[in-house]
Amino acid sequence: MDYETKATNRKELRLYAKLFRSICGFSPDECIDPVILLDKLPDLEGFEDVRYEIVYGNALPKNVPAQCTQTEDGYLIQIKDTVYMRAYEKRSGGDRMHIMHEIMHTFADKLEFKPIFSRQLTKDVPLYRRLEWIVMALAGEVMIPYEATTGMTVKELKDTYGVSDAAAKKRLTY
Repeated sequence: MDYETKATNRKELRLYAKLFRSICGFSPDECIDPVILLDKLPDLEGFEDVRYEIVYGNALPKNVPAQCTQTEDGYLIQIKDTVYMRAYEKRSGGDRMHIMHEIMHTFADKLEFKPIFSRQLTKDVPLYRRLEWIVMALAGEVMIPYEATTGMTVKELKDTYGVSDAAAKKRLTY
């Protein structure tokens, strides 16, 4: 199941990704390390309320590498220790993307991509209105900037931006 939210499209998400990169002080084409970004976020205007913690053991369900929850005073990103370490050591582009995905939950919420009151099955909600699709697409646009990566191969995308094979292949489809 997924939450329904306001509609968007890939073109808008690319603009939001450029805005996010600008807010964070990243150039339009540089590689972003999500682990370093986690520490930088609270110092950025508009993200002072974002914090993270590394969790161990069964703190998160087995199939949940990381999660973002809204708290009384902002957002808490929880990341499994194994996921954090693989991302920190740059051993897993997928884990780097999981972390960026959770960071993008905070950004999407600030952009007013909030769940509509009802919760519906994903098959009943078009992609462009699914919160998880929007957040994942936004994470991809931030990690692999469209204009800077036009014409690159899967290997070049992986080597330059530290993303997974799956993310690099997905980028080549749009």
